[in-house]
Amino acid sequence: MAEDWRERYLKLADEHERKDGERDAVERELIRLVTRLCVAVSGLDPALDPHLERLRKAAKRGSAARLLEQAEELADALVHVSEDRVRPGVLQRLLEYSGRDARSSAQVMQLWGRVASDPATASDADLDRLAEVLGLTSAGNASPVAQSRGLLTRILGRPRVSGQASQNRMLADLLDSMEWPEALSESIDACCKRLESDDDDAWSGVLREVGELSIAAITRAETSARAAQSFLAELNQQLESFDLFMVAEAGRGDASRAAREKLGRTMDHEVESLSDTVRESVDLAQLQRGVLGSLQRMQAHVREHVEDENQRRAEAEAEAASLRSRLHELERATFDLRRQVAHSAEQAMCDTLTGLPNRRAYDDRVGQELARLRRFGEPLALLVLDVDDFKAINDTYGHKAGDKALVTLARTLSDGLRATDFVARYGGEEFVLLLTGAGQDDAARLADTLRESVAAAGLHASGQPVKLTVSGGLAMFAPTDAADAVFERADKALYDAKRQGKNRIVVA
Repeated sequence: MAEDWRERYLKLADEHERKDGERDAVERELIRLVTRLCVAVSGLDPALDPHLERLRKAAKRGSAARLLEQAEELADALVHVSEDRVRPGVLQRLLEYSGRDARSSAQVMQLWGRVASDPATASDADLDRLAEVLGLTSAGNASPVAQSRGLLTRILGRPRVSGQASQNRMLADLLDSMEWPEALSESIDACCKRLESDDDDAWSGVLREVGELSIAAITRAETSARAAQSFLAELNQQLESFDLFMVAEAGRGDASRAAREKLGRTMDHEVESLSDTVRESVDLAQLQRGVLGSLQRMQAHVREHVEDENQRRAEAEAEAASLRSRLHELERATFDLRRQVAHSAEQAMCDTLTGLPNRRAYDDRVGQELARLRRFGEPLALLVLDVDDFKAINDTYGHKAGDKALVTLARTLSDGLRATDFVARYGGEEFVLLLTGAGQDDAARLADTLRESVAAAGLHASGQPVKLTVSGGLAMFAPTDAADAVFERADKALYDAKRQGKNRIVVA
């Protein structure tokens, strides 16, 4: 009975694990699809672009609740945009102007009512008919490309982007559709952000950077693979040696057992011979000779057995010493590999340009700080900083000047923080700071002090002074907050600071 329950439990556990894996796989594919769709339709309408950007960020961060919230906001915005395109009153006037009769106009108005009431469920036939009426296409002459366009293009009536901008978008779409190693995710995010800028030639620089990142990642992977391959080869060799030792030890055990059995039989034979001598001896001299002969033979057999055992023991000790030496070598190789893995893990948590922790390190640290907040109730603030006019610095003075600006900013922030605070390069020209033990007022004062320090840091490129300032958004954590939600608040405050004139801190 117990075995039946155990088997049922194991089957249910396996089934649950399999379904979890399938659900995770479907969720990953849906997130990839959402990301690709956001990139594909961005730029179709200025009113929709902010919603698409927030939806894409929510998808990349993997926050299901935030993703659903942004999807609902986009759906509402899409309906309003569609309604604003051609309102029924305007459509009625257009139909009257076109000379359609009352019956035909009523049919078109009914068609518009169906589409406008719920665009998400509108059929392709209704959309094509409405597009024909509005003059977006001619009946029967729609090109295959036009027929293949989706709901957004046909309703919003916006042409596809061409030229350099389309190359930026195509490359961004490609980067978003690919599965990147976690160590490269922040660099790829920064590349995608550059592709969303107004620089039409951004794709060429991003393409070179992605190539360099890929080569560096492949080089690191090959180095790690060679180290692991060498370690595994040595491990296999040591295991073979251990196996041979165990086989030899088993052989020596068999030989020792056989030798003991042989000695026992020999001693039995000698004792029996001694008994016969005692019975058959007729005088004391004959008895003495017989007993001494038997004892000498017994002694010889025992001595031979002891010598054989000593020889086997010496061989076993020599092989054991050799095996111990090889095991020590394996321990050293294991230690070296562990140290290399630890070094690789440390590098994966560090931004190569600035030397600061990266986004992956921030994700780990914010989880720790949130746990501390929930346990001890100490205040925790998140400050998101972004370099003002960073693209202008790159365009005017070159990318080396931009890199120098980021390094200067990183050094200034590190010097201005307390030992308990944390700063990381989140991606591109964006930095995140965790200010522990500081209430909102204290955190705001510290943030403003850091902003002033950056502005006074002094940056020169090509012998000319370069203005370096940052804008920031500050948000406080509550015990029930998720890290993504707080980041969203700080990020929105950051963009408010940009809109208010830059070089300032806005508290969410």
